[in-house]
Amino acid sequence: MRFYLMRHGEAGFDATVDSQRNLTDLGQREVLHMGARLARELGDCRLVLVSPYVRAQQSWRCLQASLPEDVEVITLDELVPNADPGVSHDVIAAHAELSATDAVLVVAHMPLLAYLLREFVAGIEPPLFATAAVASVEVSDGSGRLLALQSPTVPAVL
Repeated sequence: MRFYLMRHGEAGFDATVDSQRNLTDLGQREVLHMGARLARELGDCRLVLVSPYVRAQQSWRCLQASLPEDVEVITLDELVPNADPGVSHDVIAAHAELSATDAVLVVAHMPLLAYLLREFVAGIEPPLFATAAVASVEVSDGSGRLLALQSPTVPAVL
């Protein structure tokens, strides 16, 4: 199974609470760029798991055109910035197993994504995710392997 772990696009700081921050124009363009770049890979995606925060929800909506029409979207409180990565991993894995899909897109935040990647790929140093960056992870027989960590400005294939 393949997991795509994506950080939301750039968000402004004009909200009174963190959960209500909106994407900037640049943030929307970043996400649209990554969606277009990954459209072929995301064509197999049938499940999207999204943080309830506004900027993550907006990022998901920007990606919608790059995904199949019949994709299932679930908003999870376990995907907020300071969620427990172990719990988040287990919730993601459970949803993936129930959906019986080959690919899952997760739209969330730092620092959760860095630690979540370590949950999927044992022994990896938690990386920084640029805004709208996507880590592609292949999980087979309980073992995960990082395939790529790509950002909208500088792609880095591993």
